[in-house]
Amino acid sequence: MKIAFDLRRIKNPGIGRYMKCLVEAVVAQSPEHEYLLIMPPDGEDMVTVQAASVAKISPVLKYYSVREQIELPRILRRHKVDLLHSPHFLLPLIRPCATVATIHDVIYLACKQDMPSRAGRLYYRGMMKASARLAERIITDSEYSKADIVRYLNADPVKIDVIYPGVDPEFTRMTDPARLQSVREKFRIDRDYILYVGIYKLRKNHAGLLQAFRHFRANGGRAQLVIAGPMEEGEPVLRRLAAELGISESVVFTGFVSDADLPALYSGARVYACPSLYEGFGFTVLEAMACGAPVVSSSATSLPEVAGDAALYADPLNSEEFAGGLYRAFTDAALRSALAERGRKNLLRFHWANTATETLAVYQHALQIPLPKAAYA
Repeated sequence: MKIAFDLRRIKNPGIGRYMKCLVEAVVAQSPEHEYLLIMPPDGEDMVTVQAASVAKISPVLKYYSVREQIELPRILRRHKVDLLHSPHFLLPLIRPCATVATIHDVIYLACKQDMPSRAGRLYYRGMMKASARLAERIITDSEYSKADIVRYLNADPVKIDVIYPGVDPEFTRMTDPARLQSVREKFRIDRDYILYVGIYKLRKNHAGLLQAFRHFRANGGRAQLVIAGPMEEGEPVLRRLAAELGISESVVFTGFVSDADLPALYSGARVYACPSLYEGFGFTVLEAMACGAPVVSSSATSLPEVAGDAALYADPLNSEEFAGGLYRAFTDAALRSALAERGRKNLLRFHWANTATETLAVYQHALQIPLPKAAYA
């Protein structure tokens, strides 16, 4: 069969990593199929594939535009595509082939503060509901997200497949002292630190983490809090809050961190903190585990499903409780070791090869191709 992937958002953090890893894993596992990768301009090199049956095109098509609704069906017809997979939910309303949409979450519907514009939310809801209705199959990352998709989009649960993503193999524990020290110096880290990685959104609960860190210090904790990721308009807000809480001298804002530095930043953390109020999956928790960092996590939404028994959980809305979790993990070497070991075992549930196998089965289902019969000894 000929499979097209709409990868026009591959330059976006988070979703871009999912797109890259998924496509590379699917092509590696089934090179016998033909593939069409619809890339953004100047983005052709962002996916590395060896199969000769892969074609890449880079049409100038703005996301959420009227033009894409006209041009995408034309592209699919011209290239005689059998199935289109959109790893970022959006599908053309006119579909000349079978379609699969990945709906990672419904964050903008569940967390309205992340999209204050009512018109924006209505458009987002309309397009997402259309994709949920039109797609032959829907893939999502967690059972929690599946329940939310049914709840907010009135989607048929029978057509939704939960497929766990893997962890990018770039995330692995780094032990080279020189490399770890280099990253510390780059980001002005001069003592043991608690790390959080995430863009600035109210649901990410950076403010709650700062308040928990104040309690952590009041309880005698001696550490830096390193907040990594692009904060944009949120950084001045968080810096003011840190000053009001009297913890400014112990808080580091790194801004954007490259993929080259992120594994070392995770690996050097004494504790990884995830105080988020809503996650459809929670990639950073698994990335931290892959780098050997013990995790203290919010108990909200999908995070217990993803982290399993490998995290120490606390209520993200109770800053004293979350601080207690941070303090326990930071000061108890045996607990940190146990969490790190459980994290290593938990990662066995998340492999891109498994993701690819299950995704290819969804394609066959969408095309109504019988699955190979299992062989029994």
